[in-house]
Amino acid sequence: MKATRRRFLRWCGAGTAAGALTGIYAFGIEPLWLREVVVEVPIEGLDPAFSGFTIAQLSDLHVGAGVPADYLRDAVQRIITRKPDLIALTGDFIHRGGAPGAAARVLEGLADVAPALAVLGNHDGEVRTPSAHFHSGLAGRVAGALRSVGVTVLENETRTVTRGGATLTFAGFGDLWSGRFWPDRVSMAAGPTVALTHNPDTAPDLARAGASLILAGHTHGGQVAIPFMGPPLLPVRLRQYSAGLYRVGASRLYVNRGVGWLRRVRLFVRPEITYVVLQST
Repeated sequence: MKATRRRFLRWCGAGTAAGALTGIYAFGIEPLWLREVVVEVPIEGLDPAFSGFTIAQLSDLHVGAGVPADYLRDAVQRIITRKPDLIALTGDFIHRGGAPGAAARVLEGLADVAPALAVLGNHDGEVRTPSAHFHSGLAGRVAGALRSVGVTVLENETRTVTRGGATLTFAGFGDLWSGRFWPDRVSMAAGPTVALTHNPDTAPDLARAGASLILAGHTHGGQVAIPFMGPPLLPVRLRQYSAGLYRVGASRLYVNRGVGWLRRVRLFVRPEITYVVLQST
């Protein structure tokens, strides 16, 4: 009986220690353990001049949620050092009415190394759920702050990039939850188009509209993933698009895990910068 009791106490002690270590890791280490992910994506019909064209994707900074400014600046500096061909910023620059100017200051210098295109997310208009809308003027202030540091904000509109005599179209879309996602107002190019959107729930519509590649954020990868089960909580309807690279019809979708947080916790879902390298087929 005494031996059984000792084993039970050892198991309890081991469980308590494991729980404490997991908590230290999930709250103190992983939220700031930034990784850089390189993903090669073949694009049908891509002009060979754009083969190797690298897009740095940065998403979900959530300035105002207690995300350290020096950590966010480090993410930006990593992109600056890498010198990609284009920078895609896929929304949620601020958190629940946070200061747009502070978010813009974090991003200073990005647009000096490559064209920086952005779309806004639900927090940039403080839209916390698909049906709860707040601060209708906030999105305009966020967009203005981003433009002040050279970032081009796209809302249901396109821009083209030229390289070696060839052009590639980028389309940016309004946020789904904010009620400003209007793909019917955007004419996709005859050639390949890269679509920037905040919420991956828009991916099927964008694929049907003709986007070759869709870059999204919003999910944070769930912030917590259970081994062999995946994330228990995701703020999307299409839960199969939690993080990473997917096929959506004839299109490719990449969902970035973001660098910020809603609450400071990450477990098996490290924050990331993505470098998407286009390849002609």
